[in-house]
Amino acid sequence: MNDLLGNLKTEPARKYLRHAALRTGAVLAAGALLLAGAGVARADDIYNTLDGTVDTVAEVMPLNVGGANGSTLLAVVPRNGDGKSGCNLTGSAVLTLNIASSNTSVATIVTPQVSFTSCGSTPTVVVHPVAAGSATVTASVASNNSGGTFTLAPATFVVNVAPPANTAPVLTISGVAAGASYAKGSVPAAVCNVADNEDGPSSFPATLAAMTGPDGATGVGSQEASCSYTDQGGLTAASSLSYSITDATAPGVGYTLTPTTPDGFNGWYRSAVSLVWTVAEADSPSTLSKVGCVDAVITLDQLPGDYSCSATSSGGGPTGPVTVSIKKDGTAPDVALTDVAGTAGNAGWYTSDVTATFTATDATSGPASATGSATSNGEGSAVAVPSPEFTDNAGNVAAAGALTPTFKIDKTAPDVALTDTSGTAGNGDWYTSDVIATFTGTDATSGPASATGSVTSSGEGSAVAVPSPEFTDNAGNVTAAGAVTPTFKIDKTAPDVALTDTSGTAGNAGWYTSDVTATFTATDATSGPASATGSVTSSGEGSAVAVPSPEFSDNAGNVTAAGAVTPTFKIDKTAPAVAYTSASGTEGANGWYTSDVDVLFTGTDEASGLSSDTQWATSSGEGPAVSVQSPWFEDIAGNVTPAGADSRTFKIDKGNPTAAFNSTLGNAYFGSVGSVPTCTASDDVSGPAGCVVTGYSTQVGTHTLTATAMDNAGRTATAQQSYTVMAWTLKGFYQPIDMGGVLNTVKGGSTVPAKFEVFAGATELTDTSLVSLNAAKIKCTLEFLDDIELTASGNTSLRYDATGGQFIYNWKTPATPGSCYKLTMTAADGSSISANFKLK
Repeated sequence: MNDLLGNLKTEPARKYLRHAALRTGAVLAAGALLLAGAGVARADDIYNTLDGTVDTVAEVMPLNVGGANGSTLLAVVPRNGDGKSGCNLTGSAVLTLNIASSNTSVATIVTPQVSFTSCGSTPTVVVHPVAAGSATVTASVASNNSGGTFTLAPATFVVNVAPPANTAPVLTISGVAAGASYAKGSVPAAVCNVADNEDGPSSFPATLAAMTGPDGATGVGSQEASCSYTDQGGLTAASSLSYSITDATAPGVGYTLTPTTPDGFNGWYRSAVSLVWTVAEADSPSTLSKVGCVDAVITLDQLPGDYSCSATSSGGGPTGPVTVSIKKDGTAPDVALTDVAGTAGNAGWYTSDVTATFTATDATSGPASATGSATSNGEGSAVAVPSPEFTDNAGNVAAAGALTPTFKIDKTAPDVALTDTSGTAGNGDWYTSDVIATFTGTDATSGPASATGSVTSSGEGSAVAVPSPEFTDNAGNVTAAGAVTPTFKIDKTAPDVALTDTSGTAGNAGWYTSDVTATFTATDATSGPASATGSVTSSGEGSAVAVPSPEFSDNAGNVTAAGAVTPTFKIDKTAPAVAYTSASGTEGANGWYTSDVDVLFTGTDEASGLSSDTQWATSSGEGPAVSVQSPWFEDIAGNVTPAGADSRTFKIDKGNPTAAFNSTLGNAYFGSVGSVPTCTASDDVSGPAGCVVTGYSTQVGTHTLTATAMDNAGRTATAQQSYTVMAWTLKGFYQPIDMGGVLNTVKGGSTVPAKFEVFAGATELTDTSLVSLNAAKIKCTLEFLDDIELTASGNTSLRYDATGGQFIYNWKTPATPGSCYKLTMTAADGSSISANFKLK
């Protein structure tokens, strides 16, 4: 206990423990008995220091609203009842507790978490009163690494918060000064300040009283600021002070224009303008006086004019004068023609476009542009040239065409046309005499000065020119001579004719292999031939085919008769005739050849003849219709009959068919061989004629199947596959019979059980019909003897013993002592086992 007192850091805790030590033998002992009697573990106690007891009855902490915070210490009392001797908080052990209030609207915890690092730790719990009422403060374990347990119930206490003792609050007003004078609009805000011993200091906005004084409507004059406050105990306090407001604002002067902005350009009004003045004095209206300020309505055009208004009052002083300038122009400019420019012709006509210059005038705002020009468009006796649009500086518009003069304008010279031709006409538009050409002048505007004129040609040729005369219209426009110049053709001499070219397909030895075209040329020194050249094509074939020249005419109508020149030519146009003669090759079946075919063709020619009458051609490829075409043939003239003039087709199959099994026969044990497979023949040329499979066997051994395919041309081909029929596996004879050439000795007439097994792969056979046994007498030449001491009784029946999993054959031996026998078991697949016996 003395060590515990020494570790406590506060005097209250020490006093408490001293008091507790005196009661250790009574209170603590009694408490220990109670806890033990109740079956509760004796954990270390955590308690508060609000009184001198350590129990589960909650102590009380009294506080006042608005008063100071309350506090208590927490301490530890070791109980040694939890299996741990002495204090639980030894070494580096730490116990941390959470402290909580059951009603935070009444009291809150300033220290929500405290820690113990030894049994001498006394952390402080601080409580803040919030409002009148009651709350319970409890502790709970946040963390504990001591290994021991703790009882927290003695740490619980109740906080009772009582209402505070009440004194009246004290109010003061700040912001405005008592008796001060302020200009209107610059009065500072008034603030009500509250001091209360219980509720604490505070501030509230002041409540301004109603304005009083000589000019209360505008707020000018004496004013009062006041406020009041009631504390939580119901006591009320009030405060007020007086000050004054003076008028520091001059009268307001303004005006309204209708329209509000000018409806023209450059600040000009074009419609009527209304001016209305507005004068206002909000603070001292009774002392207001005005000068000018006359409303007006301006309807007439006027240059810029000033209108003004000024006002004054006793409190605010003068305002103005305020001046507004108004200018109005609602009249569009006047327009006049002031100049005309253009090329003057005859009789008041212009022979070019006319440019008219117009001038605008405006007496008020003035024209935006003083002059403007417009140029005529078109021709006629009254071409209108409208004035352009003019605008004055106010925006008034004199529309385009306000003034529209007209002018006589003809810019086009007369049109001239050939209207008549006279003379002696020849052939092909040629004349055989001079030509008189008559021309007519027309003018759609001012009219021609002379309507017609004639000109006679001079000389001969293919283009004799006859120019038109000069024509003038009434405006003075001139169409020069020769504006129209027609030409004429004049000739009186017939043409000359000559052979100039021969064309055709030249063959051999001076022969032509086509028709021959002879070209003749006509010449004429004056008008020229009507057709410069003419051609004649030969007809027929032979060694002297005549080709006469055609008839020629010149352009004046003179004629050179046909046949003036008649050359002859050797012509053979026909290629040799070709015909099939015979064929040779290796013949197969059904009309098929099994090799290439050689074909003989013969050529004939009735004109120039052939140098070789026969030629061979050999087939290429195979198929049911292989075409063999004749080679080309050439006659002496060079005409060629191309390859293929004649042809024959043959059935040719040079390749063997293909044989293919339709299935594969795999290896199998005897008795399990599949059925014989079929085969298919294929042939892309003559086609398959069938397929046969040979070599099939079910006997043990390796066998080869052969598929033989045939085609329709008689060719054959084969395909093969092999398979193996595997023998069964024989096991036995088992004891008592010995194998390996040993003579088994047995009493004659006794029964010997021959035991054996037969397997097809891993499958054991059990059918007795698959095996047979026989005994044959043999020579007793073996030297090694082995007695069979145990013999079985029974007969010679063969059976399969399902229990033993084997065949059993009870062989009744012959009653012939001294003789030898071989017992043989032969399976259906031909395999066998045997054993030798000597009877005694």
